[in-house]
Amino acid sequence: MKTKNFFLFVVIFLLVSISLSAQTEPPKDGRFYEREAVKAYQNKDFKAYLENLKMALTLRPNHPRLLYNIAGAYSLNDKSQEALSTLNQVAEMGLNYPAEKDNDFASIKNSDDFKKILDKFTKNKTATTRSQSVFTLTEKGLIAESIAYDPQTKTFYISSVHKRKIISINAKGEAKDFATQDDGLWAVLGMKVDAKRNLLWACTSAVNQAANVKAEDKGKSGILKFDLKAGKLLKTYLIPDRTAQHWLGDLLIAPNGDVFATDSAKPSVYVLRAGKEEIETFLEDKSFVNLQGLDFSSDGKLLFVADYAKGVHVVDLKTKSVILLAVPSNVTMLGIDGLYFYKGSLIATQNGVNPQRVARFYLSKDLKSVERMETLEANHPQHDEITLGMLMKDEFYYIPNSQWWAISDDGKLAPEEKLKEPSVFKFKF
Repeated sequence: MKTKNFFLFVVIFLLVSISLSAQTEPPKDGRFYEREAVKAYQNKDFKAYLENLKMALTLRPNHPRLLYNIAGAYSLNDKSQEALSTLNQVAEMGLNYPAEKDNDFASIKNSDDFKKILDKFTKNKTATTRSQSVFTLTEKGLIAESIAYDPQTKTFYISSVHKRKIISINAKGEAKDFATQDDGLWAVLGMKVDAKRNLLWACTSAVNQAANVKAEDKGKSGILKFDLKAGKLLKTYLIPDRTAQHWLGDLLIAPNGDVFATDSAKPSVYVLRAGKEEIETFLEDKSFVNLQGLDFSSDGKLLFVADYAKGVHVVDLKTKSVILLAVPSNVTMLGIDGLYFYKGSLIATQNGVNPQRVARFYLSKDLKSVERMETLEANHPQHDEITLGMLMKDEFYYIPNSQWWAISDDGKLAPEEKLKEPSVFKFKF
């Protein structure tokens, strides 16, 4: 009896030990396999380099940088056709990579097919422009993130990340501070006007890029509610969870007045119900990585949520089921910041690819897949980290030059002589 109990104890101990060991291992996500790929590359184990990159790609489908590196890995493993096919896939996405300078492609650099691909990369550097400037602010160093518009007073609102404020621009083009850090604002990010209720809603987050944020506030985030008629802040609704860092970056207003917002730090979708006083978690999903812009389908049944690292999630608002929007092999939806539903398509400000661009993704009838992509703006000489935008009937407005690069990780702003005056562009469909 004692012997039997001893062996049972050993079995239980081993099972618990294995379970605890598995819990302490780092999650094998895309980043894990990329790190393993880097180690293999440094050790000149090009077979392992390729296999780890392919594993990372299964977790981040159609990731252009991964595809580019996989093409190089194929070349290093003397798999010429696979290298050329994969590199061509990246070029067909409308992107640009310096393949001509990359020694990983030495085994294929003299082929005619490689030279044709280089021609495509060169073509992808061509400017596609259709916009015109609406106005330019004279104040530098704002790190302007979002634009909103009140049709009743014909007033634009621009949010500032670094200077922690919102600027209003009236119909005469006169700019003034609408709200500042004296009102308790941190970095101000996504904004929307609820014209029906005379309200302005905005995301605010205590991040390093905002000036003079107190150490005890770092990681806090919330939603600001302004009365447009009175021109004052009515209330700040903070995410009640204090166990994690938060970064609300964009929001959306439902017809009934509910406000939805995305958190990129603790990837979740939150909702502030109309008439309620506390932000609720609407949806968490293991597939979320870095949530950004969001918008409803025209019938209000679906919610499209951009994920900077994965593409666009489609959420059924009734069941809360989540799928990743399917895309053709020559389309990538990574690196999307702002996202806007327009006549059966999605308009996106895509600053996480090269070149940065405003793109239109045409959807299937069931709105579950992309049929094709159109570049609306790319390689514009004034593009300098495009950020969020807004649709106004058949016109699209966006900020072309937020200059996020100008803030260091510790919140220091670049010298003024290196900064540009932020602008707002628009174009018509």
